[in-house]
Amino acid sequence: MNHGHVLQYFAEITTIPRPSGHEEKLREYLLSFAKNHDLFATEDAAGNVCIRKPAAAGFEGSSAVVLQAHMDMVCEKDPAKAINFQTDPIETVTEGDWIHACGTTLGADNGIGIALALDVLAANIPTGPVECVFTGEEETGLTGAEAVNPDFFTGKMLINLDHEVEESICTGCAGGVETFAVIVREPVAAPMNNVYYRLDIDGLTGGHSGTDIHQGRANAIKILAAFLHRLPDAAVCELSGGNLINAIPRHATAVFGVSPEQAAEVERMFAQFKEEMIGAWSSTDPGISLALLPESPRDDAIPSAAAIIGALDACPNGVLAMSRTIPGLVQTSTNLSSIRMQGRSLIIATFQRSVADAEKYEASAMVAEVFRKCGAEITTKSEYPGWTPDPSSPLLQTAVAVYENLFGKEPAITATHGGLECGLFRRNYPALDIISIGPNILGAHSPNERLQISSVEKVRLFLAELLREIGTAA
Repeated sequence: MNHGHVLQYFAEITTIPRPSGHEEKLREYLLSFAKNHDLFATEDAAGNVCIRKPAAAGFEGSSAVVLQAHMDMVCEKDPAKAINFQTDPIETVTEGDWIHACGTTLGADNGIGIALALDVLAANIPTGPVECVFTGEEETGLTGAEAVNPDFFTGKMLINLDHEVEESICTGCAGGVETFAVIVREPVAAPMNNVYYRLDIDGLTGGHSGTDIHQGRANAIKILAAFLHRLPDAAVCELSGGNLINAIPRHATAVFGVSPEQAAEVERMFAQFKEEMIGAWSSTDPGISLALLPESPRDDAIPSAAAIIGALDACPNGVLAMSRTIPGLVQTSTNLSSIRMQGRSLIIATFQRSVADAEKYEASAMVAEVFRKCGAEITTKSEYPGWTPDPSSPLLQTAVAVYENLFGKEPAITATHGGLECGLFRRNYPALDIISIGPNILGAHSPNERLQISSVEKVRLFLAELLREIGTAA
C-alpha cells in the first residue's frame, strides 16, 4: 500500500495531547512542520493555523485550493482507563486493516485529516497553490472556524477532510445548538436512618450524537432516570452522567436513599429493571451493565428531586424527524448529553441538531420547556449553521469525475447529521465551493473509534489526483 507519509504523520499526531481548548502543542508541531519544509505559515488570534504551499512548476496560474481540518479531538475513555488527555499520548494498536486506541478515543477525527493535509504539503504533487487551514475547538462549538477572518486564506475552493466514509463525498451537514438547564437549590438534610445505594449504569456503546444518533443506542442518563422515576419518595443525593456535549452518554450514576421498609422492594424492582434493560438493549448495547450497590449515608439531598428526575425521564432524546428529501438522513435530533453537580447547581447539557434551522430552534425550545417546569434556568450557546447541499457545485462535479476514473464507480453523494465547519465557512464566505471527504472511521466520539488503513490509501490517491485535476483545468 502507498500511504505516502500519512500514517507516519498520524502516528506523530496521536502522541500530541490536543483536547478542545488545549491545542497549543499540536499548533507548535504544525508551525515546526512548516518551518522544516520551508513553507509559509501564519497563526491568527484564535489559534488557527494556515500553511501555504506554492504552485508546482507549470501550475503557477492555477487557483489556490484550501484543505481544512480541525486540531482538537474528543477525549472519551473507558472508566478503568487511566489517562490525562492534557499530558498523555494516545496508545494505538494496529489489528489487520484497522487502527484503534487502548481504552480511549483514537482521535482519527480529525487527526487523519491533518495527516492527509500534511502529506500534500510535503509530497511532490503536481498542483496549483495549496492552503492548509487547521482550526481549533471544533468539537466544543466550532469556535475556531467561526473566528477565521476573510483574509486568512485566498482559495475559492475548500476541501474539508473531516468526512468519515471513503466511498462518498459529503455535500451538506446539520446545524446545531447547545441547550443547558441549570437548577440552583439549597440542599436539604438527607434522612440518616435511610438505606443508601449507588446506582451505576455503564458499558453502553455510546458514539457520536450526530452521525450515530439514528442507531437507536441507549442513553445512560435516560436509563438512570427511568429507574429513579419509579422511586418518587427516594432521597436523591448525587446525580452524574455523560461527559461530552457531542457524545451519547455511556455511563451515569446516582446515590439515593430509601426507608428501611422500602429497601427490599427497591432491590426487587432493580433486579426486574436490570433484566428488562439488558433485554431491551442487547442488540445495540451488548456491554450494558447495571449495578445497585450499598452506599454510606449522605448528609445532604437534592430538593425536589422527583421533579428533576421526572424532567430527565420526560426529556426528548434521539431522532425527532427524518429528512423528507434525502432518504436515510436524519433531519432533526436531540441528545441528553450530560448531567453534573457543581456546588449548589445541577447542570444538564443537551445538544440539538437539524438541517433546518427552524426545527433546530424548535427542538431546543421543546427541551427547554421540559426543564423550566422543574425550575431550571435555560441558556443556549455554540449555535452554528447547517450546510446546504449544492448539486451544481463545480468542485463536486470534478471530484465525482476523478473518483469514478480512479476507482471505476461513482461515489455516493451524501449529507451528514453530524456538524462540520463547512456551514460556518459557507456563511462567512458565501462564494466558497466546498466538499468534504475522508477515510472510513467507525465509532467516533467513543473508545470504539477505529480507522481503516486501506481507505486512507484511497483517500490519499483521490485527494492528490483531485488537486492535480483542479490545477490542470485552471
